[in-house]
Amino acid sequence: MNSPTVTLIIGDRGAGKTTLCEKLYRRAADRGLDVCGIISYAVFDEADRKVGIDAFTISAGTTVPLARKDGSLRGSRWACYTFSDDAFNDCVRATVQALDEGTDVLILDEIGPLELAVQKGFLPILRFLESSQLPHQTVAVVRPSLHERLKRFFAHSRSRPDIQTVQVSPDNRDRLLGEMFNSDNQFL
Repeated sequence: MNSPTVTLIIGDRGAGKTTLCEKLYRRAADRGLDVCGIISYAVFDEADRKVGIDAFTISAGTTVPLARKDGSLRGSRWACYTFSDDAFNDCVRATVQALDEGTDVLILDEIGPLELAVQKGFLPILRFLESSQLPHQTVAVVRPSLHERLKRFFAHSRSRPDIQTVQVSPDNRDRLLGEMFNSDNQFL
């Protein structure tokens, strides 16, 4: 069996990281692969200002409010956001269960300072991955400033995956999608 692959996705705000994750999820699912994880969507108000984040848990098929700037959620705080601890718990529980049952693809959008600095958020998923076999393909969005830290985490995991980094931009995100599938349309 080939080593698992971890693809770390970096890019500026608005570059299309979440769009790429959503397209990867849909293409992998269309190809019959088992996919789990979380895709985090920006929430905007009527004036097109970002006011929060919603989390779509792939294996559960549910979307929940994850973070808001207005303080309306109860839980952890980071920068201008209040995060829902209940939402994190639901996302983590569903994702770890899917990983434990076996899955082909894991998508984590995103791993950030809440996980790597404050030790909260989606950290239990990373802890599970430390001692478990990684799926064939793991895709994780990470801020450029935390890229090396997450890369070291995966490099020292039990699975010893092949790790690659891709930088997404509005100009290359569709091309990257094609590059992440081989000529038989199988996820690399």
